[in-house]
Amino acid sequence: MKKAVYTLILVMALGINYGMANTPVKHKPKISKVLTSQIYQMLGEYEVPNDIRGAKAEVRVAVDKGNYLRILSIETDNAQLDKYIRSAIDFERLAKGSFEQGVVYRIPIEVAKK
Repeated sequence: MKKAVYTLILVMALGINYGMANTPVKHKPKISKVLTSQIYQMLGEYEVPNDIRGAKAEVRVAVDKGNYLRILSIETDNAQLDKYIRSAIDFERLAKGSFEQGVVYRIPIEVAKK
């Protein structure tokens, strides 16, 4: 009888552990994804000139006090794309998210061809 009780307790314990292992864990999206989506949204508010279509750039940005976006550098071969990015997102306030100050985010940008 004791063996049956111990076996039942063991089976119940294993069943509880198995059930807890399959419980999905909710997680927050990565900060870089939130930042990237907001930058793409800011860039989409302006009309894209035809001379920057198909161009690529890598933008390094940081967030300062008050959630303002600061461009540190833009690596691109197209000067018009550099000017377009700076005018669209430099010194813009981010809408949501708690961003760390002093962290440099690298954002790849490619303008779609029409």
